[in-house]
Amino acid sequence: MKASTVNRINPKALIVGTSLLLALSILAGVVLVSLQGLLLAMEGQSEEQIIQALADLADDDGYLVWSMVLGALVSVLGGHVAARIAVVYPYFNGLAVGVLSTLVGCAFWSELPLWFNLAGIVVTPACCVLGSHLAVLRAQASAGRLG
Repeated sequence: MKASTVNRINPKALIVGTSLLLALSILAGVVLVSLQGLLLAMEGQSEEQIIQALADLADDDGYLVWSMVLGALVSVLGGHVAARIAVVYPYFNGLAVGVLSTLVGCAFWSELPLWFNLAGIVVTPACCVLGSHLAVLRAQASAGRLG
């Protein structure tokens, strides 16, 4: 008998994986903004210039690309953790973390460029599934050493 879709989701894996992904995404954003502010200060820009430049980051493609890269790495980690906690249906749980995180990200849709939002819809779930796959590979490698 096949498990229903809902029965495949481990609530603990979903909550921990999603919470980790969102918390680390926020932390990565804070680090990126802080580094940008520090670089601007080191260039000798005034406080007003720094504040304006930081306010304009949502339009800075370089910043957005780095944000996407860090978000992808964090998504891999979130999917990995969810898969390790879930054990059963690791890919499904990783995908669930990616989908839920993407839905939360939609709350910020209007603040960012369309290309960034569309890329996030694809990248986040895909990277979560990649993280799940890495967890499966790790489990298989561990099982091979034990057996």
